[in-house]
Amino acid sequence: MNIHEIKGEIEERYAKYTARKFGILFALLTSLVILAILVTPLGAASLSIGEVFHAIFSRGSSRADIIIWQLRLPRILMAIICGMGLALSGAVVQGVLHNPLASPFTLGVSSAAFFGGMIGGAFGVGMGLNVGFAFFFGMLALFLIYGISKRRGMTPETVILCGICLMYLFLALTSVAGMMGGAIGMSQILSGFLVSSSWESVLTTAIFLIITFPLLMWCARDLNAMALGDDTATSVGINVNRTRMISMVLATLIVSAIVCFTGVIGFVCLISPFIARSVMGNDHRFIFPSSALIGALLLLERILSQELQFNR
Repeated sequence: MNIHEIKGEIEERYAKYTARKFGILFALLTSLVILAILVTPLGAASLSIGEVFHAIFSRGSSRADIIIWQLRLPRILMAIICGMGLALSGAVVQGVLHNPLASPFTLGVSSAAFFGGMIGGAFGVGMGLNVGFAFFFGMLALFLIYGISKRRGMTPETVILCGICLMYLFLALTSVAGMMGGAIGMSQILSGFLVSSSWESVLTTAIFLIITFPLLMWCARDLNAMALGDDTATSVGINVNRTRMISMVLATLIVSAIVCFTGVIGFVCLISPFIARSVMGNDHRFIFPSSALIGALLLLERILSQELQFNR
């Protein structure tokens, strides 16, 4: 077998590999669209599929139009955007730290960012500054964990435990504010909330996701090399510290923008990347988009199960 035959065989295998990955992504995207269509008619006021499509395309002032445009669509789009953002941030953190238990939730970043958002809300700042407060506290938690991880003798498991301690510290602080809001406030803080979604929150979180996603995809190849070890990545010309810092800052930015509007939703950023890796392998070019789609599916499934239980 000559060099050209070997090259042709490698290219053929790679083409099959990428075709399979894109096929999985297409299946996930199709499932997301179908699930969104199934969820939209469900709610306190049940609507038919025909009424939903008529309300979407007519944009009138009927009861169905108001329900769809003011309640259902913002909630569904917010669930999709937040699921994508949280899952993407979880995939980034796991890829950078090489730890399947790592996520913005288990490292305390989500709780710290939400606490910062609550402080911003208490001062009555605008939406942009509110996200800025959340980002500041999220970065504070990130640097604390990063400093802990640099200490000698600190295993990845110990770092996660320190992150969980930090998470409960900020949850305790936010619980004080939650108790002031009564049982509803506590429930929202502990489990996350999507009920009060608005078009303003949808637009804000979508902007942050649209900005950060291409930048993270640009870092995907570097993260693939870093998975082989820092020395190997450095030998091929990758600035490991720069890639690690950029990736973590972008992940923190996504989480900060989301938790300001949804509260702390922890399971998505931990479970979605795990599922994506088991299906897609270790290529971050496919892990990132698949994690995002899986995260959106998980949050939509959560809404679907809640509505089915409510309408039983």
